[in-house]
Order: sequence, then C-alpha cells, then structure tokens
Amino acid sequence: MANTRIIYRNLWRTGTLLAVSSEDPQFPKEYTQSDDTTLAWHSRNGTGSGNGLFVITTANHHLDYDIGAAELNAIITAGSYNGTTLAAEIQTQLNATGGTFTVTYSLTTGKFTIARAAGNFTLRWQSGANTAATIGTAIGFIITADDTGAATYTSDYARFHYPAEYIDIDLAAATVYDYVALLGHNLSATAVATIYGADDSAFTTNVVSDVITYAANNMRFYLAAARTKRYVRIHIADPTNASGYVKIGNVVVGKYYDLAKAPAAEGYEDGYDDFTEIEFSASRNLHIVQDAPILKSRALSYIGLTDTTKGYIMDLLSHCGIHRAFDICFDYSYPNTYTWWVNLAEAVRPQYLHPDYWNWPIEIKEHV
Repeated sequence: MANTRIIYRNLWRTGTLLAVSSEDPQFPKEYTQSDDTTLAWHSRNGTGSGNGLFVITTANHHLDYDIGAAELNAIITAGSYNGTTLAAEIQTQLNATGGTFTVTYSLTTGKFTIARAAGNFTLRWQSGANTAATIGTAIGFIITADDTGAATYTSDYARFHYPAEYIDIDLAAATVYDYVALLGHNLSATAVATIYGADDSAFTTNVVSDVITYAANNMRFYLAAARTKRYVRIHIADPTNASGYVKIGNVVVGKYYDLAKAPAAEGYEDGYDDFTEIEFSASRNLHIVQDAPILKSRALSYIGLTDTTKGYIMDLLSHCGIHRAFDICFDYSYPNTYTWWVNLAEAVRPQYLHPDYWNWPIEIKEHV
C-alpha cells in the first residue's frame, strides 16, 4: 500500500442544501448529507411524476415539420418541464402551428411519441430551417436524418431528464476542496458527473468545473488542483439511466490530508465484525435480537508520523470521533479500489516517541 490519505471534514455534510433539479419526495436531497449509504436521494420518478427535469432554452426549442405542403415550425416555450408537461407543451405548439397532433411521454420507457390524426407527416430533424436549435435530441430522437413516411414517431432513446439533474449546496464561506465522492450511486457507465464551484448561488460567477471519473457503485476523485468556492453543485447527466432515475447515497466534498506514510507491514489485521445482537434462552437456544450486517474491519499501525500529520489525526479525532464516517484511502493512485468509508472503532490517540515522531495504532470498521 502507498501513502494514506484521509478525508474527514466533509463540507457537504455541514453545508446548507439549496436547489435541486428534481426529487422523489420519499428520497430527498438531505439523504446525501447522511453517513448512511442505504439512504439516498432519487431524482423525480414514479406514477404521475413525469420523471426528471427537462430544460428547454432558445438553443433547443424548435421543431420543424411538414404535413405535406410547406415546412412548419413549432416553437416550444423555453422553461423547465417534466416529461409529461413537456409532451403537453409540444402538442400545444404543434397544434397551434398546423395540424392535429397528440404527443405523449411514457414514464416507463422514457420515450416521447408524436402522432398526427390525419395521416403521415415528416419531422425535419436534418432538413429543417432550424436544425441547429432543434428539440430532437432533448426528447430522444436521432437527428442525423428526418423521420418521414409515418403518422406516428417514437423517440429512439429514453429520456428520463435532459440535460442533467443536480444538487446545489452553500458551504457558508469560500472553502478549499480537492476531493469528491459519490457513494451508493446508480449511475450508468455513460453518465457524466461533474462538480461545479462558483462564487454565487446562481452558478454564474467565476465558475469552475471538474469531471468526476466514473466507477460503478462508488465514485471517488482527487481534483487536479484545489478549488476555493462557497457554492458547489453536483451535476449528473445520465438521461438514459436504466433505473429511470438518478440515485446518490452520500456526497463527500472536502480536502484530503496526506499522512505521508503507509501502514506498518507487521501487525496488520484484516477481517470482519458481526454486529448482530444475540441472546441465549435458559436452554441455550440462540435467538437473534437484532440482525445486522457483517462488516469489514482492519487494524493497523502508522509509525513515525510527523508533528504535522499528528495534527491531522487530532483534527480527525475531534471532528469525527467514533460516530462520524470518513474516507480513508490506502493508495491514492487507485481511489475507487483502495478507499473505505469507515468509522474508528475506538478514538485511539497518537503516541509520542520523540520530537516529530508519532505512532498511531488504529482499528477501522466499514460504514454502510
């Protein structure tokens, strides 16, 4: 194992959550501030929900079509929609421009269907006058060629949101961060996750961004350079997610601290702890009082830490104790492989040997 990094001051945990693109009321954004990865924020989905957020702007609000004569152009009102309300707005503008259309959105497939009552028509994705600002991509159609020769067209791809879902947070003051983790997520391999920082809550002033490298289940990422920002946004573009929604269990945003040491090779222990509560009857039959998961645990020692790294450990002990979880990374070249979300089993203090030389024996247990 290489040098160890610890991320224990989770700025996301203590910040004030602001805007969210959409959410399922049963899975609110506040769950991302919990240490419990079994609690999760979900973007909006479910019966009657219309699914996630669809943003239409002047850059994508045209729908060119014809019903057998001259080209017509429906202009979709710029604004924020869900899939159902966007379908209704497209239908309204098509019918106002020419013809009688029905436009629907499927909550299960995430696809839009455009149908004309009086017969065939053409959707001019490629040949229309306004192809540069077409709504086609936003509603899941392939726009490299027109759709022609039919009375009904359905999206080629699912769209459960467009272009993205997001959660914003106020850190209360401009604060340094160089690490981000999305734990317990359901993002697809084609998703693009980005952390934005800004000086204002509208995310228009001095905006910086870092794309988070994808990994299944848990994404942990060290930024190439530290950022100092008050407002932070987690931005997820995953409109074809097979679940029909975006899920994130925990968000970690903070500064990493490097212990500049690998744990000692000798005296290393690795195993599992069972936290199930049991009791025995008078006849010695075992009864489970409360079932609990079996969790990974690890006991290890750090030898020869400097006064500086001892200060990091003291800060960790005062901030997290044994009740708050933190990330510990045993090889920062592979953060998604060698990082654990853990608690300290015991708040063991660093041991002073001589000036600028400290030892720290610890036991950590996996947090879920």
